[in-house]
Amino acid sequence: MMPLTLVVDSSTENLFVALVGSGAALVELRLAVSQPHSKTLMEAIEWALRQASLEASELEQLAVCCGPGSFSGLRIGMATMQGLSQALDLPLYTFIGHDLIACKFASQAGVFAVLTDARRQQVYWSSYVSDGQKVRCLTSCRVDDPEALAPLLSENDILLVGSGVDVYRSKLVEALPDAKLIGAPQAFPDLALLSQMLLLPEIGATDAGQQQDQIGLSKVAERLELLYVRPSDAELNRAKKLKEHADG
Repeated sequence: MMPLTLVVDSSTENLFVALVGSGAALVELRLAVSQPHSKTLMEAIEWALRQASLEASELEQLAVCCGPGSFSGLRIGMATMQGLSQALDLPLYTFIGHDLIACKFASQAGVFAVLTDARRQQVYWSSYVSDGQKVRCLTSCRVDDPEALAPLLSENDILLVGSGVDVYRSKLVEALPDAKLIGAPQAFPDLALLSQMLLLPEIGATDAGQQQDQIGLSKVAERLELLYVRPSDAELNRAKKLKEHADG
């Protein structure tokens, strides 16, 4: 039985907050707002606690998505949850967003891939295999052009799920005409499925977010680090300016 857990996924423009315990979500909230998550996350957490008639002091642990996704959104979610962990003296766990989505499709025996929008006309993607009950990761998260996925996936009739399917559907259909595509809302993460995840060995700052063959929750022993799949916009812009300066 999973201890009462506050779960947050701020990796996309949709903000997900849930209170999970006893294998089910007591409260689950999805917000699709134009405001930054920094303005809505604490209000969403407080709302969830009120709906469940709970106080923050009654929480037993915390879990937050470490990526992939929006760098700013992830940092807001992780900083908020780390602050709560310290203030409430609660253990904090991280999970990979694609892993949680993959859990929704555990009953689909075979190989499938989770795709989410990486902007810049690219997708974050990870591949998995299920025996009809349990899911294992085959390819840790990476970023590619949608049309480049065909030679990277072992089966042309593969199942593709996630928000990236909706954004790049036409390119995916052209590249993988026999693939089965499932987008939102069916492929939104189900935070209640966190209760089915295994607890992985403790991680430190240099290992946080590291993809495992066996998906699960990683307890944070040190400073939180988000899952880097590619450099942030700020890093790319800085590198560009340095190059321009060197060339000039």
